[in-house]
Amino acid sequence: MSVRVRYAPSPTGELHLGSLRTVIFDWLYARQNKGVFIMRVEDTDQARVVEGSLKRQLYDLAWMGLTPDEGVYLNEQGEVGQKGDKGPYIQSERLPMYAHYAAKLLEDGHAYRCFATAEELDKMREEQQARGEIPKYDRRFRDLPKEESDKRAKAGEPFVIRHALPLDREVKGRDVIRGEMVFNTNDLDDYVLMKSDGFPTYQLASVVDDHLMEITHVIRGEEWIPSLPKNLLLYEAFGWKAPSFAHVPVILGPDGRHKLSKRDGSVNVAEYRDKGYLPDALFNMLTFLGWSPGTEEEFFTRDEFIRRFDLTRVQKAPAKFSFERLDYVNGWYIRQLSVGELATMLLLVLQKAGVPAEPGNYLLAVTASVQERLKHLDEAPEFTRYFFVRPDVNTELLELIIPKKGDLESTRKILKLAVDYLEKIPCEEWTVDVLDERLRLFIGMGEYSNIAVLWPIRAALTGVSASPGAFEMLHVLGKDESLARLRAVIAVG
Repeated sequence: MSVRVRYAPSPTGELHLGSLRTVIFDWLYARQNKGVFIMRVEDTDQARVVEGSLKRQLYDLAWMGLTPDEGVYLNEQGEVGQKGDKGPYIQSERLPMYAHYAAKLLEDGHAYRCFATAEELDKMREEQQARGEIPKYDRRFRDLPKEESDKRAKAGEPFVIRHALPLDREVKGRDVIRGEMVFNTNDLDDYVLMKSDGFPTYQLASVVDDHLMEITHVIRGEEWIPSLPKNLLLYEAFGWKAPSFAHVPVILGPDGRHKLSKRDGSVNVAEYRDKGYLPDALFNMLTFLGWSPGTEEEFFTRDEFIRRFDLTRVQKAPAKFSFERLDYVNGWYIRQLSVGELATMLLLVLQKAGVPAEPGNYLLAVTASVQERLKHLDEAPEFTRYFFVRPDVNTELLELIIPKKGDLESTRKILKLAVDYLEKIPCEEWTVDVLDERLRLFIGMGEYSNIAVLWPIRAALTGVSASPGAFEMLHVLGKDESLARLRAVIAVG
């Protein structure tokens, strides 16, 4: 059987980084084995479903280039669709299937009805805690005769269906990442399979779906390890072969002490997209969190990831997230873009920020001047606004143009001499190399320091203390605009 993996989110919130890494591992494993990547939606907890959550998660996955081969997807009209012959792929549309398999478990003696009310269960837990015991269902209805159970159910008394776990039984399961894992059923309770509202719990629905959809490998977070013995016993009760399981480590916050969360900063994929992080950067960063190729290499193409990825090399220990590392990785990917590709991206960012940028050669020149400095795209307005908007000539600007150990009068005098000198350079020679050569000659002839000339020019052109160098600013702005800005500063006062 070919490899079939699934990602099965709940539509209860946004796609976060931990879930995205699981999707990436699923996608890589499927691609590596020429298998099928399936998207299934687990929405049986209807009270927690958030309107629009599913569509936003699908949009984020499409933006990442992780569209499923089968299952739920976002179609060309931006609507939720389903594809494949093993659907429906949304659990709330599969309720009759779960009812059928729950009834089979009842019939075979692997499950039983529990008529305990919420109040009775609360009292049971309180009494257990008072005795210093770990709260656990006491199996009070496990031995209820079938005839009485049927009679109470027929009379309309509310009930849930619980899994009748084997007692005092050792359960062994092999995890692809962690090796053999051993559990004892004495540490488990007879958990709920079907709720009183007719909806299944995760345990029943996931096992039924994974079997019917022929899932071969379940890749999920380590928080699901306690479910493994329940899953395995349920497969056994049905007489089905269980898939292989791989529980990936949790992602820790930057301090390495707790699970990555909102208190550390952004954890939702949409927030990183909006800040101007690239899909390939997130893909690279998250793939290397908990997995290593065994070499010192830092960057792979997706084809290289597919070729090199090995699920058995995923580590057991938690991986620590670093925002600084992500900025470094994203900056690297930004530098791999062509100037044209980056300019197209920056145009949208700049226009959204109210910067009067337009497509064309000037935008390309501006983009080339800042490409090396960008860590994420939302820095572009700050880094480029002065290319499109002249700085206000005010007190702050006049203070800014003064270099260390200088004063305004001498600075403006040097600027005027520099402008007169620059005026003589023909427009066709207005290049970075020529400007560099000529201004250094000017500095030498006047016996000025570099900072006495280059700092005032750059500050006067931009109005900020950090920007591309004076030669590059002069070149990108062009002769007319550069000299107009410098003359505006000289003319004040």
